[in-house]
Amino acid sequence: MKSKIIIRLAAIFLLVLSHSLSNGQANQDKLAKPIENKLQFNGYTNHWQNNYTVWNRYGNLFKTAITDIPPTILQSKIDAADDMGIPGLFMQEGFISALFQNPYKVLDQPSKEELSKESTNANVLAIISTETALGAELEAEAKAIFNWADALNSYQFGAIDFEPVYAFVSKNGNKNFFAVVTADHAKAEQLVQRIADAREILSQFNLKKGWFGASTLLKSVTCTPGHPLELIGRGMNEGNSWFIFDGYMDFLAQQEIKNWVQEIDLPVLADVGFSPIYGCNDYDGLQVQDMQTKQAWIDYAHQKGGYAFRPVYDPPSDAFEFDGYIAVEGNKEQIDNENVPFINKTGMLSGNMTSSMVLFVEKEEEFTQATLWNTILSRKAVAVFENALMMGPSEFRNALQLLYLDRYFLENYFGDNIDMEASVNGYNLQVMLRNYTDSPLNGSLSFTFPAGIETAGKVNTSVSLEPGESRQFNVPLTISKQAMGLTNPVAVHFNHGNATKNIVTMLDLPPAISAHQLLYGHEPEVLFPVTIHNFSEKGAFPVTVEVFKKNNPDKAVFTQTINCETGISTFKELNFNLHLDAGQYEVKVRTLGTEFKGQLGVGAKAGNAYAYEMDLNSDGINEYRMENDSVEVTLLRTGARVIEYIVKSKKDNVLFKIWPEKTYNDKKPFRKYGYYPYGGFEDFLGQASMETHKIYNARLIKAEGDFVRVEMEADYFGNHLKKTFTLYGNSPLLEVRYALTFKNPEANVIGPQPILELGEKHWTEDVFTVPTTYGLKEYRMRPEQYYGQAIQVQEGWNAGYDTQAKVSFVGAFPVSQPLFLHMWMNHPDNQEAPHYYVEFQPWTPIIQKTTMYFSYYLWGSGSYWEQSVKELRDRNLISTRQ
Repeated sequence: MKSKIIIRLAAIFLLVLSHSLSNGQANQDKLAKPIENKLQFNGYTNHWQNNYTVWNRYGNLFKTAITDIPPTILQSKIDAADDMGIPGLFMQEGFISALFQNPYKVLDQPSKEELSKESTNANVLAIISTETALGAELEAEAKAIFNWADALNSYQFGAIDFEPVYAFVSKNGNKNFFAVVTADHAKAEQLVQRIADAREILSQFNLKKGWFGASTLLKSVTCTPGHPLELIGRGMNEGNSWFIFDGYMDFLAQQEIKNWVQEIDLPVLADVGFSPIYGCNDYDGLQVQDMQTKQAWIDYAHQKGGYAFRPVYDPPSDAFEFDGYIAVEGNKEQIDNENVPFINKTGMLSGNMTSSMVLFVEKEEEFTQATLWNTILSRKAVAVFENALMMGPSEFRNALQLLYLDRYFLENYFGDNIDMEASVNGYNLQVMLRNYTDSPLNGSLSFTFPAGIETAGKVNTSVSLEPGESRQFNVPLTISKQAMGLTNPVAVHFNHGNATKNIVTMLDLPPAISAHQLLYGHEPEVLFPVTIHNFSEKGAFPVTVEVFKKNNPDKAVFTQTINCETGISTFKELNFNLHLDAGQYEVKVRTLGTEFKGQLGVGAKAGNAYAYEMDLNSDGINEYRMENDSVEVTLLRTGARVIEYIVKSKKDNVLFKIWPEKTYNDKKPFRKYGYYPYGGFEDFLGQASMETHKIYNARLIKAEGDFVRVEMEADYFGNHLKKTFTLYGNSPLLEVRYALTFKNPEANVIGPQPILELGEKHWTEDVFTVPTTYGLKEYRMRPEQYYGQAIQVQEGWNAGYDTQAKVSFVGAFPVSQPLFLHMWMNHPDNQEAPHYYVEFQPWTPIIQKTTMYFSYYLWGSGSYWEQSVKELRDRNLISTRQ
């Protein structure tokens, strides 16, 4: 009997399990709603606060907490009223907007009869005590409107003298009037005065909202989401009319950003800075890693017509004359009450850009950059932080807070109730419109393009949206060669009634032809890869490579044509085999009406080198050794780096190396999010570099002969990077070829770099020479500090020489590709890399929608650096800025 019961129970269990699995499979593609628990805290920790949170649980193990938005918004209104000096103010949304539509008159304690007698030509703002019969009646009406306060339980409600002040629209018969209902007559009068002050300010000033200190990393090897044009577009959607960018090295894009704005006539101001200096006419010569004193920053800013700012609390700054404060959320007391100009920084897209500034600009003034700065310096500005926390002079802050309580006014003023997004996918402009107003929305779209971009045929741009409705528009584009190789801003305009809302997006296009700007090979055949981005409507077209003797461009010594087949807005790599004798050459590539020029050196097939695999640190991952009579080179698959470049005559590895040792703080939490030194010749691609710990696939292409070659490649979630290492047999020349096919836009810049430690150690006897645009310049370490320089070079090389060990190093690269040559003298004070060494990185933009090529050449020897530069020049590997 017992066994029968067990069998029956087992059958029931299997039936239930089968039913459960069946239901689970039926719903396996549907995400269940997370379990939610709401929490709120209204009390004191180290300060009084009101917090509203939602816990979300999923699958028991997933748990996260987010802000509970509705009560947090309502709480921000309570806080704004407090800051205005009217605690307990509850204002109906739209109250101010409706009141300001007509002139209004104030009545103090009117009866119903008096209200009904008032002219309909003016609005009536009535103060009514709750102690009157009419007041008691209106108080009941108000409590129905503001019943949300019952569940809020804000700590402010517990004050012994807390008294509500209700501001809302009511009816007396068939007439509307604007009621201020409270038992506290002084607060009512205070509110009426705030309303009058706000109206007066709006009659004198225009409100200009903007992002100060919006940060991108457009010109930096470090990565963050957001291009300046993307941020301008997002800000314009929120009603912004000005932007100041200050991400690391953003100041290098000053003219570029201004040109984008002017090119398509955007109705915004855009400029750059670098904290702590802003507003400069230009930033020529600014060395942000070599400004040794606070006075140096102030002097630079003032010499350039700009301004220098300091943190509110920074005792070391007290001895210096700055132009204003850099405010953060905790500085409200000082910013509100001290008569000092201030700014607050919006930050990066990854930080959600929740801060802004609103400037109050005199109506008769044209809004220019000078006006912007005059407004800030005269303290006609309000800083706005997350959750609508505001700081600034009370006359402007209180007016803005009052308009925030109204909501409707600001949303209409800044066009925020019409939401627009735009992007370019392939050659299609996509525009999304959402109607957040209470009325149907009718209008039309229009566009402004730069040269080389047009709409493809007729596009229906009429818009009709019901309240709450969204609609996407797809606009095909045609591209001509004028747009290639450029970041092209695209403006979208929504015209409705007498108003226009504008946003901007971009179409970032590569050159039609991508190839190596500087290349070397041995006769009789040099492989020359070319990638074509097809912007035309042709599915097939010829691509021609011509090679000319250097300084003799009239007669080609080699010509080859290949037919390229690839669709519109796609790209394809072609491999040309150039049959050439030893010599110095210029390469031209022609297709689709465009042309590319590159520099090529071809050496004699001479010398002997060999390459082999070995596992130097017994970790199961082989390293590669390349040798000839001059040098011994070791390659790591980890990061595809050169870890040793040993000059045999000096028995010296000219590259700094810590591998295979780990860093002293290897177990620090999230250690790999920071720079992690291995040493050698490596790359900066993000900070930490996305390459640092990646194990590359590797192939030994050629193991012996007049040159040896190793190829390494890796895929970073759809971003492909290939490096080809070639050691030539008759010299110390090591070539590193890069081919990057990238899709992640935040990967803006790559910095290939030798990390140098010449001789026994990096010290003051090491002299580094760079051919700057002002002539040769020497650099030495400073034993007491680290410092850096962004160097504009006239020729594409840098050299180092140890005057005691008599060993030299020269690196060469195509001069026109990098933004600049970044020199960094490292110091043990650097917590992530506590060592002495020097880096020289050509910070090179990563071009997408194509395969981008770059080359770097290493030459180490036991002779003076001048001889090494001559050897490279003889091989046509020294490029010169035109």
